[in-house]
Amino acid sequence: MMNFKKILSILTGFGTIGLLSSVFAKIQGALFPASMQLFDQFTRTSEDIIQLIIKLVCVYVSYIAGGVVVSLCGGEYKQQYITGAIIILVVIWLWITTIHPSWFWALLLVGILPCILIGSKIKRIVDPRKNND
Repeated sequence: MMNFKKILSILTGFGTIGLLSSVFAKIQGALFPASMQLFDQFTRTSEDIIQLIIKLVCVYVSYIAGGVVVSLCGGEYKQQYITGAIIILVVIWLWITTIHPSWFWALLLVGILPCILIGSKIKRIVDPRKNND
């Protein structure tokens, strides 16, 4: 059975990913208002593809930050995988409910676990004396 610290690491990691993804989307929407309608279109221009790639990079950064937070809160590999599994379910749900370019959602899914694990590695590099994995 997981203790409170491990459950908290999952919740804070998930929250970090959700919060940062939302903040990055808002910033992108403020800087490039057309990016807010990307998922309502069936055809894409080259500018739309660039905006989707920017969204993809921002979400990857959110995944990495989530991995760092899971580790900072005492989560180990099991908690990182659980956080990743929850995010995978959320992304699959978003993919099913959105008019989508399949390549975007597939790349979003493929990057979840590697980015979360990269975040964990970054935390261990920055603070190796607290290696709890």
